[in-house]
Amino acid sequence: MTTEKVTTADAIINNHTWFSAVPGFVPIPIIDILGISAVQRDMVKQLCKFYDVPYSEQKGKAIVMSFTGSILSRIPGYSVRSVVKSIPVVGWALGGLSLAAFAASSTYAVGQVFKEHLDQGGTLYDLNPENFRAFYRQQFEKGREIFSRKQKETPAEPSDKVDDQPEEKKD
Repeated sequence: MTTEKVTTADAIINNHTWFSAVPGFVPIPIIDILGISAVQRDMVKQLCKFYDVPYSEQKGKAIVMSFTGSILSRIPGYSVRSVVKSIPVVGWALGGLSLAAFAASSTYAVGQVFKEHLDQGGTLYDLNPENFRAFYRQQFEKGREIFSRKQKETPAEPSDKVDDQPEEKKD
């Protein structure tokens, strides 16, 4: 895979990864999952377009749900977290944060699976989720680490400068 292709595919995945965390904060159970699924399907659609591979909404939805469903079934507390979000303020924040982490991790993993498959010349129609199940889980954990690391990063300290111009490089 060329560096340009990797960069573009990764940009599509990264943009959707962070955007998928947003529906996690929707305080209405089930609507959050629908929003996350829509973001993931859009990512798959954009990756298919980038790789010049035909896309089918029905097939894309089925494959995305086969991956995310396998992870959701392993998270017994998902339904509790989703319902906890209906508790004003505290429940919304705690439930939203945990679901946002799940959404970002899952979206990252789905994106990596599709990037790997499409880069090997595959299509939406010949992707067998069972062949990528272990890779998906590995990428899910990697996505969770990335999301966790980004949460812990602190924003840069505000500058005392009034000037918005960048500093000149010193040799």
